[in-house]
Amino acid sequence: MSSETTKGYFIKDEEAVIGLPMRLTVSIVIGSIVLLSILTLMFNPCLFPKPLLVSISPQLMTIQGLEPENISFLVFVNDTKGIPISGAVVIIKGLGGAGMGFSDDRGSTVISLQVQLGQGTVEGYLDVSVKAPCHFSFEGKDFLKVVRGDG
Repeated sequence: MSSETTKGYFIKDEEAVIGLPMRLTVSIVIGSIVLLSILTLMFNPCLFPKPLLVSISPQLMTIQGLEPENISFLVFVNDTKGIPISGAVVIIKGLGGAGMGFSDDRGSTVISLQVQLGQGTVEGYLDVSVKAPCHFSFEGKDFLKVVRGDG
């Protein structure tokens, strides 16, 4: 085939050549926005998280001696209307120990951990972290106090 014969098979269209990259760019931008929206909903299913209330008993724990000691805390997790939140992850850590638990249908859990106050130290503090689906996280730095008793 000669070059003149092949010219008849291809139609030259300048607008299509210029418009193709523009259409492709617009498609990529729209696709990226849709993908980002889907991923956001997958990893954060709640667009408007609610606050939660955390109560822990006791807030002051007394231990004896220099040896590590096991202590326990009763934790309640509720929403602002007082409805218990089940499945909340509760972590208490500090003073060389850490404990974790999940709240039950009553919104409660017992967290046990081993703590130790060093030589010459009469008090220390524990951090509390609570996370529940569709709720704001609670972070309490130095939230619980541990003291050495006269013993």
